[in-house]
Amino acid sequence: MNIQRTAAFLVLSAATLATALSACSSDSSGTADAGPAAQQGTVNAQNAKSSSTSYVSGVSQAVDQNKGQQALSTLIAGAQQAQGIVSPSAGGVRPANITLSDAIGQVSQAITSCDGACTGTTCDFKGCGSADGGTITITGVLSWTGGNLKCVNLTYDIDQSSVGGTKTKITLDCDVTTTASSLKGTIKSKGTVSLGNLLADAGPAASSVTDVGWSSETVFTDVKYTAGKPTSGSVKVTATTTAAGQTYSGTADVTFP
Repeated sequence: MNIQRTAAFLVLSAATLATALSACSSDSSGTADAGPAAQQGTVNAQNAKSSSTSYVSGVSQAVDQNKGQQALSTLIAGAQQAQGIVSPSAGGVRPANITLSDAIGQVSQAITSCDGACTGTTCDFKGCGSADGGTITITGVLSWTGGNLKCVNLTYDIDQSSVGGTKTKITLDCDVTTTASSLKGTIKSKGTVSLGNLLADAGPAASSVTDVGWSSETVFTDVKYTAGKPTSGSVKVTATTTAAGQTYSGTADVTFP
């Protein structure tokens, strides 16, 4: 049940985006023929700030509290929030009745089988996760030795195909240095959702969209934080969203608080 609710959030977000993109491509042959070059998308600065705030909290949980499991959950939540930073100008990405807090909570609960993965200041996830109406499998390394937090190909694979759902992959790469309640560095995230036949009832154009992807790069410039919450400094977020053969990109400059 936990995994189903988590995947449902991702599926609905992707489905809404795919439908909007299909509508755009059917309205204008120029869009369909534009090729791989990215178009300027609509940037949601609040989502960029929320994603960045989650990243700061995740870094603090690892470096300041030595809590690798909680840090993993919070960093992945930041990557999920990055899914909604850029959308097509024609419409939004996420239905209003789907709340991000639901997804964050379910992901947090889904990784209890990874309890033995963390020792000292390193978590080495070797295919642990959970299985409940589908599977979540976690691989990769999260470490915070000497205040330098690194994610090396830290990947969530969420597979709901056995219960008629999607396959979702979220990957994090991080290199952040902390000193006296400040941090600087970069966190990169990317994700894909394979929609399969979930859009079959949305019409021929929408059902032709089988994959939705997003990525983000968050660069922290001397961000100060207290109790895991950013209090000053700036962040530059560059993000993309891809579906229906078209990529939308955008940049947000975030300042704290």
